[in-house]
Amino acid sequence: MGLFDNQHARTASSASEMSNQIVRVRIVNSQSADVLDDTTQIYQLVKVGKDGAIVNHVTPFNDNCDADVENQSSGSSQSNSETNWVHRTQQWTVSWVSKHEQLVVRAIVAVLLAAYTAYFVCAILYSVDMAVALIVLTGLAVLGVAYMLIRDHFGQDIYKYCLQPIEELIVRTWPVTKWFVYPIIIIAIIVYLALDVVTELRQLQPLIGFVIFILTMFITSKHPDKVIWRPVLWGFILQFLLAIFVLRWEYGYIAVKWLSDAIMTFIYFGFEGAAVVFGDPFLVFHPFAFMGMPILIYLGSVMAILYYWGLTQWAACKLGWLMQISLGTTAIESLNTAANIFLDGMDTMLMLRHYIDKLTRSEFNCFLVGNHATVAGFVFAIFVMFGAPPQHLLSAAVMSAPATIAICKLNWPETEESITKEIDEIELTEGDDINVFEAAANGAAVASKTVGAVVACYIAFLSMLAFINACLSWFGGLVGFPELSFELICSYVMWPVAYIIGIEEVDCQESAKLIGLKLFATEILAYQELGKSVDAGRLNARSQALTTYAMCGFSSISTLAIAIGVWNSICPQRVKQMASQMFRTLCQANISCFMTACVAGLFYSEELMSKWDAEESTPQSEFITFILSLIPSYKDLMDLVGM
Repeated sequence: MGLFDNQHARTASSASEMSNQIVRVRIVNSQSADVLDDTTQIYQLVKVGKDGAIVNHVTPFNDNCDADVENQSSGSSQSNSETNWVHRTQQWTVSWVSKHEQLVVRAIVAVLLAAYTAYFVCAILYSVDMAVALIVLTGLAVLGVAYMLIRDHFGQDIYKYCLQPIEELIVRTWPVTKWFVYPIIIIAIIVYLALDVVTELRQLQPLIGFVIFILTMFITSKHPDKVIWRPVLWGFILQFLLAIFVLRWEYGYIAVKWLSDAIMTFIYFGFEGAAVVFGDPFLVFHPFAFMGMPILIYLGSVMAILYYWGLTQWAACKLGWLMQISLGTTAIESLNTAANIFLDGMDTMLMLRHYIDKLTRSEFNCFLVGNHATVAGFVFAIFVMFGAPPQHLLSAAVMSAPATIAICKLNWPETEESITKEIDEIELTEGDDINVFEAAANGAAVASKTVGAVVACYIAFLSMLAFINACLSWFGGLVGFPELSFELICSYVMWPVAYIIGIEEVDCQESAKLIGLKLFATEILAYQELGKSVDAGRLNARSQALTTYAMCGFSSISTLAIAIGVWNSICPQRVKQMASQMFRTLCQANISCFMTACVAGLFYSEELMSKWDAEESTPQSEFITFILSLIPSYKDLMDLVGM
């Protein structure tokens, strides 16, 4: 039975309006006319008479029509002919492009490649020095394309005839050869340290501290008799290799410094939006709210775009694969630790949320510590703005990753069978955004919530810290010591930690104060005080760098307390387990950062750093600092009005 759809009926208000019209109607089963199943719909063209009744059926057609309703008058043959001509042209174009899709893609790629080659040659001819970065990026892109072509066309054959036999040989002989490989590597590291690295007595401080932290993790281990030493040894070996690359090899340090400077140049474009919103140059009068917080929103949007394009997941998979084949860890442990270099803990949890409930207790512990032992990319600019050296902050985020796995597998060894062993079996969650513009907007919206949380926590903790210091000063004043404060207590409590990670004795108290603020208060406050200490000359360049390594992690008590709320929303079934082992997570995450500082203190080269880190203050920066110093504080203004 033929029935008009409600939508179609609404297009004609009366039967007279539909007279002599060709109308598309939906034909459905009369017994189930109230349920229209799109998979069984049939459409026909019918002619409607003056009384609204169907006169006769015209040509039936299927559900692939472009328009839902076609009302055409009998006198519109010319318009119909034009429409058909346009429609036929569209169909022919789409059909031809679909049939020759590969040819079209190759033609577009060839044109773009030719245009870029011409631009590349012109850039080199204009100035080779200015084109150094372009040459490096182009070389990396060429290597990446070559790798993908070889992988796609010859990858299986290379693995089958070259890599697989070697892999099988290593696996078959590893139970015997490991007793030769590990001693050789350890002896080589010791010889290298003795001949090239350790040139003064103070470099033994971080080496002793490194051993102390390892012994501490082993003595407090959940299952000291079941420690699997492969992830432990290879985790520290990778950390040593990264430290040699960054801190001892000049070209490696130049590369990291260039990358960190490029990142900061990109990040500083966030000031453009802040200047429009808050006024130029008034944003410099309140750098935390008017400069720091807008950068978080800007980076949140950028990270959302990278996530939408899949670049973040790709980088995490590649680094995770490297960690898995070297450390022998499971897929989730490797992916989570690698992803936390780029993403914050909440984003990593969302990306791997389908597997969190399937983790073993050891994997869950590694997942927790990985979320808190490094810093995410979106706060990179905030810490640098407060005074952290960007090259050392970037190095610390990468160096702490393998150390995190080593610490976790030493303090909580695996005693269960994992079901997430291979990275190829893991399907990373993708964003729900339709296009890049929605991804950018959603990223900015989520980052704005982060800004609100950061500002709220900052206000709360600074206010509470002021109250605590006032109370401590009052208690201290009763015994003639009004200088007593929370920072002073931290400077004594954390003094041994600062000393064994390699801080010079004259700077230990100041560095210990900062580490204590980071541990017991919040990371942002600690890095802000780090900048003040450097400006006041209370820390030299080496102590500043090592303190940056020691504090490079979201591992304060306040951060872990906030994480409980995040876990409650993403994986509520494991909240109690997370809360029950929060103290162990806190210790492991901070010791991972401390061990990274120990390695940095061991390999730190003052000659190399002084050569490339020399910075000169400009008259402009001195003028801005002078202007800001003239602005009175709120306490001064309150004193003026008698409050």
